[in-house]
Amino acid sequence: MIERPFSEFLRQPNDVVAELANHDVLLRRRNAPSLRLSEADRDDERSEAFGALARLLRNMMVHNPSGLEQTVADVFPWATFLPERDRAAFIDELTTTLMAVADLDNYSPVGQMLREWKATAEIHADSKLARRLRRSIDADGDAVPVPG
Repeated sequence: MIERPFSEFLRQPNDVVAELANHDVLLRRRNAPSLRLSEADRDDERSEAFGALARLLRNMMVHNPSGLEQTVADVFPWATFLPERDRAAFIDELTTTLMAVADLDNYSPVGQMLREWKATAEIHADSKLARRLRRSIDADGDAVPVPG
């Protein structure tokens, strides 16, 4: 990937577009998120590869769950703090979410899911925090049911 200021793209668009033949171009903007220019074919290939990897992981979960569990522990070391039942739920949700985002070509749910599971692992890793979170809260209103 090549980085260019957005202003360069505005002044010399043909020069920046010419670089797309070999690389994606990241356009840095002041006070705004950067933009990525990419040839559509390259992005389609990236999406196809992501989908293939998602299917591969989901298939591995079905045919070799212990191998996938070890792989997940290597890639996400914090997952070792999850209780065994939660770790299995995390792996299932991870592979399902990867398949879904590949199908939608929208990858933001993966980051959100990983942040949520990591926060859950942090709670399990800190016994004092876990105890505090298990205590009843004095509040008015109806009790909230335990998630199913």
